[in-house]
Amino acid sequence: MIKDSVQAFVPAFNEEATIKTVLERTHEVLKKHCLNFEVLAYDDASTDSTPRIMDEFARTHKNVKVVHQKKNGGGWGPMVRNAFLQASHDWIVIVDSDMQFDPYDLEKFMPHLKDYDLLISGRLNRKDNLARKLITFTDKFLLRLLFSVSFYDLHWIKFIRTKYIDKKTITGDSPFVETDILIRAKMKGARIKQFYLPHYPRLHGQATGASLKNIYNSLRDMLSLYFKLKMARG
Repeated sequence: MIKDSVQAFVPAFNEEATIKTVLERTHEVLKKHCLNFEVLAYDDASTDSTPRIMDEFARTHKNVKVVHQKKNGGGWGPMVRNAFLQASHDWIVIVDSDMQFDPYDLEKFMPHLKDYDLLISGRLNRKDNLARKLITFTDKFLLRLLFSVSFYDLHWIKFIRTKYIDKKTITGDSPFVETDILIRAKMKGARIKQFYLPHYPRLHGQATGASLKNIYNSLRDMLSLYFKLKMARG
């Protein structure tokens, strides 16, 4: 059993077809391996039955908390930002609620928690379209160019030891907030392990992470971090 506490943040917006399965499998894995854990189900003002399903699950399972937003936060970036700002355990993992990741695969992270600080998974045989793959390629190229770092996947499932999360530096609301944390953690000497896990096509709902707004804001925040770090180095 893992002695460190683990928080699984499960964000969802209109994921009624998959949210129960995601919560069930996430809870099952953490209960099996962790002495202390929390599943934080985060409803981003869904308009379908997602909120009801979350509440029903929390009533019948221990260690589950539900947060309901009254107003939609604007997509993946703000949801991720909220995840890190609410991190209150030794570890945090953000579990997608659309079943492109099978929560049973969380089990593959467990043996490595004692030896590493960042566990980063990449998408094996990625099922996304060419546009999304191109965006990821560009992101990774810019990271190597600007920060001399390379990660398997910037927006896939990862465990982060929360002592490497400085909440004072979380100021943006783009998807880049997650990458910002990875860059700073690596600079602080975090021990990193990376590996690939299966990726499944989205069968329900609609993805919003690759919107033009998110791309623009992520690029803005990436350049902002680059200049902040450059100024800090003198």
